[in-house]
Amino acid sequence: MVCVPEETEEDVIKTIESMDDLRGFRSLIVPLFFVPMGKLKSEDWLKETEMNELHKELLVKCLRHDLYWIDQPIHLGFAGRWYGKILHSLHKVFVQIVEFKTKSAGIQT
Repeated sequence: MVCVPEETEEDVIKTIESMDDLRGFRSLIVPLFFVPMGKLKSEDWLKETEMNELHKELLVKCLRHDLYWIDQPIHLGFAGRWYGKILHSLHKVFVQIVEFKTKSAGIQT
């Protein structure tokens, strides 16, 4: 989880470094941004315009990781099911769209 109250630059850097450590693990990693609830509901929370370059770097690292590994969990999840090939094909199209959109935005995956 990132953008928690009192988060430091060092905290984000360590999270980014953790992504490097996880590079070889077949997984999907989605960074969670702090959203205040309960006792913390009066706290401010991150808005896109407040993201700093480190947060953006973390998002890009997660995206690269996920695009690299995404095909395997999807393939395994639908293996042996009658609709598996259909969903796998749709998934591949979706991933291609994501890759196209990220490249169009100037993000190299």
